[in-house]
Amino acid sequence: MRADLRATWVVARRELIERVRSKWFVAATILGPVFMIAMLVVPALIASSSTAGNKVDVVDKTGLLGQPIAEVLAQLDWQVTVVPSDTPDAVELEKIRNDQINGFISIPEDALDAGSDRVIARLRRVTARLNAGEVKLEQALASYAEGEIAYRGDNASSQGISLRVRAAVSTAVQVARGLRANIPQTKLQEILTPPTVATYHTTGETEGSSGMGAFLIAYILAIILYMVITLYGVAVMRSVVTEKTSRVMEMMVAAVKPRALMAGKILGVGGAGIIQVAVWLGMGAVMLAYREELIGAFGGSGGGGGLPPLAFTEIAIVLLYFVLGFFFYSAMYAAVGAMVSSEQDTQQVQMPVTMLLVIGVLCLQVVSNAPRGSAATIMSNVPLWSPMLMPMRYVLGGATLGEVAISLGILVVSTLLVVRAAAKIYRVGVLMYGKRPGLRELIRWLRY
Repeated sequence: MRADLRATWVVARRELIERVRSKWFVAATILGPVFMIAMLVVPALIASSSTAGNKVDVVDKTGLLGQPIAEVLAQLDWQVTVVPSDTPDAVELEKIRNDQINGFISIPEDALDAGSDRVIARLRRVTARLNAGEVKLEQALASYAEGEIAYRGDNASSQGISLRVRAAVSTAVQVARGLRANIPQTKLQEILTPPTVATYHTTGETEGSSGMGAFLIAYILAIILYMVITLYGVAVMRSVVTEKTSRVMEMMVAAVKPRALMAGKILGVGGAGIIQVAVWLGMGAVMLAYREELIGAFGGSGGGGGLPPLAFTEIAIVLLYFVLGFFFYSAMYAAVGAMVSSEQDTQQVQMPVTMLLVIGVLCLQVVSNAPRGSAATIMSNVPLWSPMLMPMRYVLGGATLGEVAISLGILVVSTLLVVRAAAKIYRVGVLMYGKRPGLRELIRWLRY
């Protein structure tokens, strides 16, 4: 027994040092926090940045909306020009091509009509032109489409631009409709002032934090766990396959028992993963605690105030689930590596194991939508998916420490069973070459 433990330690130490000394490991460990800083700072900089300086023309065929839209957009430091209502779209498109403007808003003459009345009136005009022989069917359909209020520009792909144009047009249309209905200006202003609505995620114990912020933190943690478990589990499998195909495995098995060899590989690779995840979580916790100062150092403001901080308990739970989840899946990947004889075979054989993890990722939305729901409760206790779903559920306040303990207990027992089964397959498979074993042969290995 002592000899097995010593051999396991030697293999684990070799696997750990081999990975920690790798330039890719160092780069990934450093780039992880850099990526976190980018995710925190870039959205805040984008949100605080202005769209000032946009040059926009307004082609208003109603004669009522052009100036109000220009006034609203001018408050954003846009350069807005209301051009003659008979200006063809081709002229405006030429301006865009020549970089004279960024885009233009075209407003049809029936823009103030209500939805159904507008559609009926437009259909009547198109039908009348068709019956009079003025246009063909294709032209009639094109003229019908031209009845929409539209913004065309080289920056229309920007969500910020689209939202501001929609807001300006909607405000102008509502004001014009109110004035046409003889609603007093003061009353109209009161009606059109939008309310301020905020959403806060809370379980009743605190005032709550930003709902979107809580979701982002939990989602990012779940994705990190999925990525790291997959990467390091596959690393165990590739290590087994490499040594098996190079015949090094025969020499190693002669000196070390297969069970100790598999345990050493899992512990060594897992140790590297724990170091990396611990660094990432530690940096993430520091960045969330000092998010305002960090954003301010890059010249931004806001954007991080609604993000909840990472508590020590949450970090500890994430690390626990990573360790157990890694052992659970790396044992499967080690068994897969022992079953195959070449790198090409691993692509197909590892697919069922990888798909089990993917199912958990697809169910992240189930947990985020209802952390206390029955579906989230059941799935976060299934050992196949609990390494990703339970930390997310706990961060969202959907699970108590007692529920986490039950889930961990189920995962520990399941991991021991999976490791035991994988060790049996590994013991026989590492020295098997040629044809992949079938289901019946695997069952025979398990009984061996």
